[in-house]
Amino acid sequence: MEPPKEPTTDVKGLEENQLAAKEAPVQLTEKQKRKLAMKKKHKNKPKSKSAGQPKPTGFEEYFAEAPISPEEHYHELNIYGQDRPALFRLQDALSKYQRNRKLMTERMTIFVHYLRYGGVDVGAKMFGGISEREMREMDNEEITAARSQTDISVDKLKLKIDFELVVKGFLSSYFPDYMQPESLEEIKMATATIKNWLNYLLYRKVVPEYEDNIKSASRFCALADKQLWDNRCLLLAGPGDFNKACSFLYGGHYFDPEARKGPSGTWDQENQGSPRMSEEIAHKVMKFALVCTCTDEQSSSFTKTSQVSARPIEDIDGFEVTEILAVDEKVRDFYSLHAPDLNPVGKLRGKAWRIPNGVKVDLAPGEKLPDIDNLEFEFVVEETLLRHCYVGMKIDTTVWEMNFGMYFFDEIMAAYSSFYTILWNDLMAGWKEPRYVTKEGEKKKGEGEVDKTEAGAEESQDGDQ
Repeated sequence: MEPPKEPTTDVKGLEENQLAAKEAPVQLTEKQKRKLAMKKKHKNKPKSKSAGQPKPTGFEEYFAEAPISPEEHYHELNIYGQDRPALFRLQDALSKYQRNRKLMTERMTIFVHYLRYGGVDVGAKMFGGISEREMREMDNEEITAARSQTDISVDKLKLKIDFELVVKGFLSSYFPDYMQPESLEEIKMATATIKNWLNYLLYRKVVPEYEDNIKSASRFCALADKQLWDNRCLLLAGPGDFNKACSFLYGGHYFDPEARKGPSGTWDQENQGSPRMSEEIAHKVMKFALVCTCTDEQSSSFTKTSQVSARPIEDIDGFEVTEILAVDEKVRDFYSLHAPDLNPVGKLRGKAWRIPNGVKVDLAPGEKLPDIDNLEFEFVVEETLLRHCYVGMKIDTTVWEMNFGMYFFDEIMAAYSSFYTILWNDLMAGWKEPRYVTKEGEKKKGEGEVDKTEAGAEESQDGDQ
């Protein structure tokens, strides 16, 4: 038998059919045609220079507000008219500001603290959540108000509005004490955020009657940039070599009995690997500073540093800087020649200061605190610290007086700006409206409010009659 023949395949014919199928036009549906046309349109469109870049936040260094259209101008004349109470206008401006700015987490935290310090209620959903169906029935203004995270209650209508005072209190006391910024970037973020909000109020003419007050508040934001950072640097680097040496020798905060017995070494305050201060180093630091700064009368009062004694001045919290005397060139040359391992010294003059909200002194009946208006000091301070000092700076520290008429200050507890301001607003941090914890209490409260309202209405009617 012959084996079955395999079926032959016309390869050439198959190739011709495939080529014909490829060359034949493909029939597209209307939907596919529209999609293809859109692709061609976007493909030919040149790419934007900002493609892939993050969207602007409104806090860029050279950010400027967009021009206002005529329709928007007339609308704002209506909502920001002076016939409306200023608090209502500020609430509307806050809602719009949150919509027009991109507040990141760190910046939002600072802004929330600032608003709460100024008496504004802030929460995630101040007016409750809104559904998509409700949003479709609202206009843009209603949606902005519903999404707002801030609210200024009506009971604050009687309070005084002062932008300058709130900025001074927040930046000089609340912000450094409670938020404790550790870098210059954090400080600049806080001042720039507040200034951006104040500029928004000026540009939109929300409260034109407070224009001068707002401009003054902006100037304090600029001043806080430098002063808050200088305060931080002084707090970390202070009180300086001379003041540490005096404190070490005469029983201050830096007194260390074990170190006084230790070996001597080269004192270098900026070198973290240097040996700790010994008695010999402390005497050296003190002698060189006194030689360059003492008057003849003061130097004649003692012959050896071991004969010097000191006592802390009571009933004061520190001093306020009144004058800064830079390092003299002769003093600089003297240190370079005879003590290159020490920092040259200048002088710092100040007057006694008490913290406005400090702990009250327990006085006997009829006793009064001594008058400190004429109590002035002159301190010896290294050049490395003088660059962080400025006139008006308040320094919380213990001031010591030596028995030959010179002063030194001990550990620096805090440093405050020249515009240091204490407000009652500090006491409202974290405060919440008290409420009843039982349903019976809530019911009684509601009934009490109704009775009060009715009673008030009756009294009003009697008064009118």
